[in-house]
Amino acid sequence: MKKPLLLFAIKCCVIIYFAACTSIDKLAVSESISPLVTKGTWKVNCFSNANTDNTCDFKDYTFTFNNNGQVTAVKDGINFTGHWIEDNISKKITIHFKNSNAVLNGLNKYWDITSVTSDGISFEKTSDRNTDKFYITAL
Repeated sequence: MKKPLLLFAIKCCVIIYFAACTSIDKLAVSESISPLVTKGTWKVNCFSNANTDNTCDFKDYTFTFNNNGQVTAVKDGINFTGHWIEDNISKKITIHFKNSNAVLNGLNKYWDITSVTSDGISFEKTSDRNTDKFYITAL
């Protein structure tokens, strides 16, 4: 009588162990955009806030994301430096340009990463009834 109960308990422990490990592995293996975004220079292909297309505001900007958390925007030979950080578990990125112009300050948000391809990354930020969208492509 003790053997079947012991075998049942061992089987339950093994099942619980594998179920727990599977969930942890899926959480920890969230795909990071850091290796992609730090590979070169980017341009804004789409930027809209409150359903208004403001892509033209970023027409002459290029962006470089460094591994050390620094982001540099360049327009007409002038560098604007900010910071970025990724939270790959919740699929978000924070961008912050301090003391920059109004155009770059529009990027100062905690963005949801909505799509990643080899040559582009899409971000969204929803607040109240508005959705801001931001899409960058590799140069």
